[in-house]
Amino acid sequence: MDITKYLDTWAAAYRNDLIENIMPFWMKFGLDRKHGGIYTCLDRDGKLMDSTKSVWFQGRFGFIASYAYNHIEKKQEWLAASKSCIDFIETHCTDIDGHLFFEVTEEGIPLRKRRYVFSECFAAIAMSEYAIASGDKNYATKALEMFKRILKFLSTPGFLEPKYLPTLQSRG
Repeated sequence: MDITKYLDTWAAAYRNDLIENIMPFWMKFGLDRKHGGIYTCLDRDGKLMDSTKSVWFQGRFGFIASYAYNHIEKKQEWLAASKSCIDFIETHCTDIDGHLFFEVTEEGIPLRKRRYVFSECFAAIAMSEYAIASGDKNYATKALEMFKRILKFLSTPGFLEPKYLPTLQSRG
């Protein structure tokens, strides 16, 4: 087996899937053009099943849209989608302690926080990739600040509550 040919074949297939299926689907059906950000719960036909938005997905799609802009094609709509997700995170998804929520309503009303930092990690990579795509260094600074908050959350005993009660010894 020619490993280079194998990798090139799969790279082309994934690139094509991103351009022809994934990005058009989420750009058409997922973007919330009224409140900003992106919807999370769509069926395979693009019908909205639940208007609840996962905060981690705001960051994830914000990253993917900027990454596609940086590495696939300079489509302004992808860059705008990334910015919409990042703006939604910054405007609606940060609690007073700096920890991001896990789920919010479509308008950005907090529903749930979790004991881990998935939302923060995806927000940081979205801001970082957006900084590269847009040339706006403020987002690189924001990504670094988010990363520092992640480190603080992970190193502060008791900040991320344990999953189980004290009867089962564990550490969050």
